[in-house]
This record gives sequence, C-alpha cells and structure tokens, in this order.
Amino acid sequence: MNELRKDYLLDRWVIIASERAKRPTDFVVKKEEYPVGACYFCPGNENTTPPEIGRIEKDGRWTVRWFPNKYPATTEKNKSASKGLLASASAYGRHEIIVETPLHNQDFEELPLGDMQEVLEVCANRIKQLNQNKGIKYVLVFKNRGREAGASLAHSHFQVIALSKIPSLVEKEVQASRKYWKKTKRCILCDTLKKELKSERKVYKDKNTGVFAPYASRFPFEAWVMPKRHVKNLDELKPEEKKSFTLAVKKTLLSLDKMLNKPPYNFYFHVSPKKGDLHMHLEICPKLSIQAGFEFGSDMYINVVPPEDAARHYKTGI
Repeated sequence: MNELRKDYLLDRWVIIASERAKRPTDFVVKKEEYPVGACYFCPGNENTTPPEIGRIEKDGRWTVRWFPNKYPATTEKNKSASKGLLASASAYGRHEIIVETPLHNQDFEELPLGDMQEVLEVCANRIKQLNQNKGIKYVLVFKNRGREAGASLAHSHFQVIALSKIPSLVEKEVQASRKYWKKTKRCILCDTLKKELKSERKVYKDKNTGVFAPYASRFPFEAWVMPKRHVKNLDELKPEEKKSFTLAVKKTLLSLDKMLNKPPYNFYFHVSPKKGDLHMHLEICPKLSIQAGFEFGSDMYINVVPPEDAARHYKTGI
C-alpha cells in the first residue's frame, strides 16, 4: 500500500509508492558523456583555473587543491539590497572548488580512507575560514557526480558556496530543532538517529557514526550519514570520529556504486549556522528519478523505492 510520510524535521511530505517499487537493477541510468578535450582540473593544467587558495602535496605532487570558481554563483562585490514585493540583494559570498584527486577518472569514494579524510578536513577548514567573514551567514559544501546531477566537468570535485543568507531549508531545520529542544530538552536528530539505527531502515553503524535511509526519503536510495555525538560542524569531530565518519561515507557510496553501476548523485552537508544548533549530517541523494509537474506543482515527492528496501539493498554491499 502506498503511504504518505512526513519528514522528521520539516513540514515536508513524501509519497512512498511501494506499489510502483523497483529493484536496483530496474534503474538503468543512461549516462551523458562529457565532451572530449583537455581537463581543467588535471595536473599540468593548473594555469587554467583561478589562483589556488591552498593545496596538499605528497612526494612533490599535489593530491588536493582548492581555488575560487571561475564562474561563481556568489562574489565579494559590494552588498546592496531592496525590500518589498520585489526584494533583492547582491549575491554576496564566495564560491570555491575543491579538487580531491589528481586522477581524472577516480571518484571520491575510491580514494584511500586517509585521503578521503584529508579531503573532508579541507572541507571543514574552508567552512571555518569562510565563517570568519562577518558578511557570511552560511557555508554549504556539496558534491555533484555526473552530468545528470549537475556536474559540468567529469573530474571529481567538491563545491563550497558561502552565502550572506541562511538557506530557508537549513533555517527550517534549525527552527524545528529549536522547537523540539524547548519541548523535550533533547536534539531531534540525536533521537532520530537512535531510533533509526534500531529500525529496518538502518544501513550501517559503528561506535561513532550511523547511516540510515530516512523514513520520508525523497529519492530512491537516499541515505543520511550522521555522527552519534551531537556536533554542529565537521571541525568538531574528534580524530576517531573523523575516521569513523569517513569510513561510513566510503562504505555507503561504494555500496551505492556496486548496486547501481556508479549512478549520478548529489550529496551535501547540513551544518549548523553560526548562531544555530543543528546536528551536522550528510545527505546522499542519488539522481535516479526526474522531478516533474507533480513535484513542482505540489512541493512533494514520489519515491518508488521504500527506504526499508533501500536499506536492505545497501547492506548487501557493505
């Protein structure tokens, strides 16, 4: 029977269309090919990108490098704003690229565990550094893989966008967390994680980290990775927690790759704003379905893979 399910935090509803359920093998994603030519992110082409902000080197060669986006969504130009029905403001902020591997055909989850952890530490440091700018209200770190998921270049990379406004989605999560805390004196995501790791939606857990397919998953095989200890940002993780979190991400993404032959995906970190208290987590969203008239017209989603089934398939690959 199909179900209408509500998100843990938000007033967001999803139709779990179990009567239209599909197996992983039913998802045949026709991948769009990238144009053949020189890659801006490969070693030897560093002069084609804006000047570096930083890099990590090993044996005289870079393994990770980060720099401003050549075509930024946000810039540090003077801020201006208007109010009223046609309110606007300049898109003040920063837009950066983190290239996490010098190898053109290597995916993030294929890196050695230690190298993956270094990349996530770079992400944590960029969030911390950009947050020192008083004009910045929020820093979003995300990754798109595949043209279907919005990646304009084939070479694996992260993006970092610093904003002068807290995104409404994050703000709603912060408000929901605050409301739950006032009522219970507990974190809603701490409670959610504990509950889900005892449910059939559990994907993976160890001492410090849990992974689950969320109850009201918007997308087939959506998965959340969350530290068990209440932390607001990546840089608050202890060394053993960093390793645990990275391993959980690696296992989950490799299982996804095995199930669906490296499908396109998006993932993003939801960290706490400077003055908020949001439990940090990573949301992995495979790009297996198309949002169309119903989704745009209703702001609801139809998911044809129940999260309970998604979790079961994930576990077979971990």
